[in-house]
Amino acid sequence: MDQKQPKNQPDLGSEFRNLGENLKNIFHSTWESEEAQRFRDELRAGLNELGRSMNETASDFRESESGQRLRKETEEIKERFQSGEFESKARSELHKALKMINTELKNVLNNWPEEDDGEEV
Repeated sequence: MDQKQPKNQPDLGSEFRNLGENLKNIFHSTWESEEAQRFRDELRAGLNELGRSMNETASDFRESESGQRLRKETEEIKERFQSGEFESKARSELHKALKMINTELKNVLNNWPEEDDGEEV
């Protein structure tokens, strides 16, 4: 793939490399700034608090009547899944979806414009 650069043509590869290096340097500088560090610390503290709060809420919900009802319904769904009822329905719906996608892709392919050799579009 080593092709020589034609005369009077800009060196795009070099410019893309420079762009990548400049973007890398900007991201690195931004990431290392004090403001970014403060933001990450605040974000980390906020996420930790959110996690504690969600754990407490989940624990309260598990103990509630609604939580117990949800647990029972989940067990019933699990039993139906293990019995094969869900698998059969899922397989049927997946088959329909794949068949429809393949049909549409064939239609697109059949309507795809053919390339003319030697002519520019």
